[in-house]
Amino acid sequence: MPIRVLSSTVVARIAAGEVVERPASVVKELIENALDAGARRIAIEVRGGGLDLVRVSDDGCGIPPDELDLAFARHATSKLWEPDDLHRIGTLGFRGEALPSIAAVAEVEMASRPHGQEAGHWLRLDGGRVVARGQRGMAPGTVVTVTRLFARHPARRKFLRSPGSEGGLIAQVATHYALAYPEVRFHLVMDGRTALSTPGSGELRDAVAAVYGAQVASAMLALEWEQEGLRVAGLVGPPQLARASRAYQSFFVNRRWVQNRRLAFALEEAYQGLLQSGRHPLAVVDIRLPPESVDVNVHPAKSEVRFQDENAVLSAVARAARAALLEGTPVPRAPAASTVAPVAPEPVAPPPPLWVPGESAPAGTVAGTPRRTLPLLRVVGQVAELYIVAEGPDGIFLIDQHAAHERVLYEEVLAKRASRQAVSQGLLAPVAVELSPAQEALLREAWEALRANGFELEPFGERGYLLRAMPALLRADDPVQALLAVLDRMAQDRPREDTDRVAAAVACHAAVRAGKSLTLEEMRELVRLLEGTEVPHTCPHGRPTMLRLSADDLARGFGRR
Repeated sequence: MPIRVLSSTVVARIAAGEVVERPASVVKELIENALDAGARRIAIEVRGGGLDLVRVSDDGCGIPPDELDLAFARHATSKLWEPDDLHRIGTLGFRGEALPSIAAVAEVEMASRPHGQEAGHWLRLDGGRVVARGQRGMAPGTVVTVTRLFARHPARRKFLRSPGSEGGLIAQVATHYALAYPEVRFHLVMDGRTALSTPGSGELRDAVAAVYGAQVASAMLALEWEQEGLRVAGLVGPPQLARASRAYQSFFVNRRWVQNRRLAFALEEAYQGLLQSGRHPLAVVDIRLPPESVDVNVHPAKSEVRFQDENAVLSAVARAARAALLEGTPVPRAPAASTVAPVAPEPVAPPPPLWVPGESAPAGTVAGTPRRTLPLLRVVGQVAELYIVAEGPDGIFLIDQHAAHERVLYEEVLAKRASRQAVSQGLLAPVAVELSPAQEALLREAWEALRANGFELEPFGERGYLLRAMPALLRADDPVQALLAVLDRMAQDRPREDTDRVAAAVACHAAVRAGKSLTLEEMRELVRLLEGTEVPHTCPHGRPTMLRLSADDLARGFGRR
């Protein structure tokens, strides 16, 4: 096969695939352009998850009419010139790839009016080629409208999520930049409904209140650490605000939103001993350091960075978070007999038992006579307050108590729903809950599925809802946290059908957790219920519920064979 030079069209599409993965990528690039232009107001309008429409308007410096065409030329930029500029990048964009990449896979119209000019100029592109241009009256700034994204690339559309899910990702992008730039007013409208509106006051706590609610913002702890040119600032949540995923952590490096697992691990290192397994702190962390000590030219999406001294940055994040926690969180007094003090306040009344032996009938079984899908197991004990040890006819079984209980509860929910039994419990009084933009996008997408699984909600103000009922499986002592935990779990479990996804999330939140000591009778009953399920070997999310060590495995391990 001969070597050939690719055509400019193919090259453009390859580059677009690296920069524009999905609608949220378009929104991210356009927001970054607006911020680099010095915008103080940024309005984002989205329809159909960004596939039908993305429009970003700003009041930045604008683009002169003789540079509009140049803005869509590949590798044309106003943000750097010399090779050495790459070592001290101070803007969010710098490659000159965003606009031409977007224009290669969508229809784009850009209108711009620099401050001091009487009128704006616009041009329209289709498939990367200018098809129309003109002049119009408009406010100073720039408006970019993107329509029919990936319309000519059905293979790309096929790999996207539902419009609701794509809208949730767009809301996440807008949320992160609203937190990175609290002095800028962000206004996000999704399918005609305001999803986010920040005041632009310059106070981070005000931006957090606009995103997560005033109650969360007031409980956040100030983060401040500075040493040898490295500064860490922001807000972190006390342990009681912990979430079920890291989606509520925002990390910024010189005001650039980055995704870095090592930064998340460094933050969570400060919370050791304060959080239950599977819980993650809510945080907004702003890291400032000299531009030459961080490389942002690592990935086409510019979401990854490389530090010159990564250990120093990670250490600073951990120290700053630990200092904030020590200063702002009272140390709980541990009882004499306990080695770890509880993070959450003790309930007024003792909680109900995890399950009542003999009362729960798994899906497809008759209570007391479970279908035998596992060998008969004899419970021996519990290891690490997580694994049930059981003896079978040919070896030992280690059963993950959380995964096993998830499977039991999941099939119970499906069985009750199929037989039209009640799956809901009404609350004594409705509870108000305020959601983040991403949470609301997910809730609106899965509205009917949530209702089918026992949640009863009604709109109550902007991004607010009244929770009137919840699944009977969930404890009603904190219904708001139960709803948020279910939404978090759903966000991690995208490929499934919505109704089953909600059922799996409910089962996950209701299941007995790691670290819970079980009585011998509770362990026996859990194993009995697991034996009667349709799919006992995995939890609803696909994790194994058990490991088996056969007699032969044990004999080989001890050198007997």
